Amino acid sequence: MRGMTVLAPPLNNKYRYFALVLIAATVVTFSSITLNYRNALNAAENSLELMGLGIAVSLEATLSRMQHDRETLFTDIITGGQWEGIAFLALCDGQGLTLLHSNPHLRNRRIADPQIREVSSKGTPLHAYETLGTGEKVFLMYFPVHIPGESGRSGASRQMVLKLALHTYPAEKIIRQAGTQAGLITLLLGGLWLTYYFLLKTMKHSDAMARVISEREKMAVLGEMASILAHEIRNPLGSIKGFAQYVSEQSEAARGNRARVKESLDTIVSESNRLELLTDDLLSYARPERVITSRFELGPLVHEVVSSPEPPGGRGGEFSCAVSIPEGLRMTTDRDKLKQILLNVVENATAALQGGKNINGRITIVAEPADSAAVRIRITDTGRGMDPETKKNAFQPFFTTRAKGTGLGLAIVKKLTESLGGRVELESDVKLGTTVSVVVPAEYRGLQGK
Repeated sequence: MRGMTVLAPPLNNKYRYFALVLIAATVVTFSSITLNYRNALNAAENSLELMGLGIAVSLEATLSRMQHDRETLFTDIITGGQWEGIAFLALCDGQGLTLLHSNPHLRNRRIADPQIREVSSKGTPLHAYETLGTGEKVFLMYFPVHIPGESGRSGASRQMVLKLALHTYPAEKIIRQAGTQAGLITLLLGGLWLTYYFLLKTMKHSDAMARVISEREKMAVLGEMASILAHEIRNPLGSIKGFAQYVSEQSEAARGNRARVKESLDTIVSESNRLELLTDDLLSYARPERVITSRFELGPLVHEVVSSPEPPGGRGGEFSCAVSIPEGLRMTTDRDKLKQILLNVVENATAALQGGKNINGRITIVAEPADSAAVRIRITDTGRGMDPETKKNAFQPFFTTRAKGTGLGLAIVKKLTESLGGRVELESDVKLGTTVSVVVPAEYRGLQGK
């Protein structure tokens, strides 16, 4: 696959540093939120456990003091509201037989609860969570109790298991508060990221506008210098060119060393043409661009470029040019500038074919919609291609690999394309050829500070 060069400014390091700081702050904050939420869960469970233990110890003491009328004790506790948050109470023996229950209908029933057997055998409290038939989640405390007289002998006692169910909503308040805090902090972080996004866009836009202003100031100075230089060069060039052509014509009738004189004079004409081309390119590159838009069809414009007169130095060689443009593809932009862009790229492709020892080379021009708002024009040649260093500097002013090139062709292409609000992409590999893609908005709406 060919390597691609896209002309786009790199992201400034200050944006990266700001992003890294924000990412670090986000990681630290979310770690803190997670830790805080886990602590809230532990605190809620600990509060339920302490509450259950406190009630269980108190009930054990009450049951030990009461010798009679125990049957209504649990019911009276629930209805009297002695302890807030109790869902139900049950007293079971080690085999799961319910001796007392806050619901009288559930007394003298045997239940298969492995926690009861475990607490009865080990003599240590356990706690768990359970969802009732009503769908409510409750906290269960299994507590071993010793009640005198339950064994049938005076003064003796046997181990029972107190099963205490507590509503979880009082403890869930702690969890809800932690969740609310986590939500607010998350919203704050989201706001910071949103602020960073808009700040990034603003800073990038500001930097882009600063670059545009700086470039325009440089181009204004360069334009003034180029105008003076071009004016000073044009005047003697006109005289040299005219005189050389006149002498060349007169030498046709001369005798003796006529061929040698004509060869020298032809060289003067050729070099004068080259200097004239250089001044034209210099003026074109330095001149501030004024976009004059019109509505036109792209196909005829491309055919004008292909059938245009030969560039300086001629196109020579045997090669073909294929054009593929969708019929009716229309654009609203500066037609003359787009034509100049395509002329320069085609001239470069022609030179690449001449220098690439490709006797039967080929140039292909393909246009297609790049997206809903832009048109991509690809000019591909089968010439010598570019090495990485050449590709890197291809758009730099005055950089050329041609013996008589001005080094301004692709620099002018970049400048004119950007003046139309577009971009240039370059793909090239040595011996495989080159593709220059010109992407231009289908509807020119002025520069937006890219």
